[in-house]
Amino acid sequence: MSKYKFVMWDWDAGGYEIIPKEDLIEALYYAWNYECSVYTVDGKVLIFSPMDDNEFNSDLLKDYGLRIIDGEKSRNFQDIKTGEVFNAPWES
Repeated sequence: MSKYKFVMWDWDAGGYEIIPKEDLIEALYYAWNYECSVYTVDGKVLIFSPMDDNEFNSDLLKDYGLRIIDGEKSRNFQDIKTGEVFNAPWES
């Protein structure tokens, strides 16, 4: 069994590709960088769609305790309980 829990839809290959990140935030930003939607490995349930709006994605991510917000430069993930904002690696 793979240690990776998420896949992204690879538009060029026309199929799912494992996201080589164990952390959810890292996996989301990895796929977002390629403009790919993120799904669970088991069941292929959609959990993030970069082309859709904040409200749609926040609804998808609520079970993971996350939402999408507008940041200073771009959209970011935010922890619902703590309010912590997770910036993309390229924003650091």
